[in-house]
Amino acid sequence: MYRTVILLLTIFLAVPGVAEEIRLTPYQASYALYRGKLNIANTELSLDQSGRYWRWRQTSKAKGIYALFINQKLYAETTLLGPENQYRIHNILLTTDGDDDRFENARFDWNNRQIDIQYKNKRYTETMPGEVYNSHNIHLLSANMLNQNLQESEFYYYRRGKLVKSRLKRTGKSTLEINKKRIEVLVFEQTTEGSNSKYKYFYDPEKPLLPIKIERTKPEKKTTIMLLQSVEWR
Repeated sequence: MYRTVILLLTIFLAVPGVAEEIRLTPYQASYALYRGKLNIANTELSLDQSGRYWRWRQTSKAKGIYALFINQKLYAETTLLGPENQYRIHNILLTTDGDDDRFENARFDWNNRQIDIQYKNKRYTETMPGEVYNSHNIHLLSANMLNQNLQESEFYYYRRGKLVKSRLKRTGKSTLEINKKRIEVLVFEQTTEGSNSKYKYFYDPEKPLLPIKIERTKPEKKTTIMLLQSVEWR
């Protein structure tokens, strides 16, 4: 069960790309993480600016019975750098309290199209064949697709120390209820080469950088959902 909990918590932390014509806005958001109908963790997601850098920061910690098996806090950070409205990944960091084996760091050199990666106590480089996104700045890609009225986009996705081909597609509209308030949302679906998991992202079309809901489905597994509880725009 320990490994299952770790995996579920890191699903939404496994955190590259370029954004155009989208203005970033700082926020602090709180989410509940569900496996099936059970609330297994609380998650905090923020986007902040520091000089030329923008950072997505995310923490997750198990709750309830799951906290009996894991009391570590998981942390992920994605740093963006670039001219205004054209931000690319500068660095990715993932850590778990007290577990050095789960340390991961990736530094992006866009001039030479190389990524310097530290993963599972190994260090190596990967070549970037194209634009790269992940579980944080994929929200920039969604926002750009809305802005440019694109229905589908193919890209490289960074996860677990590797780049894999992935696709994001607009699939329609839906309605969600958040704190007894109904919200009309747009839905995007992500599929990734070599994985049978599918992700769905739900956005308020007026504020596409903030995911209202993220849903992961996998055959013969319970659906995992990250659902917005509150947000403070800064």
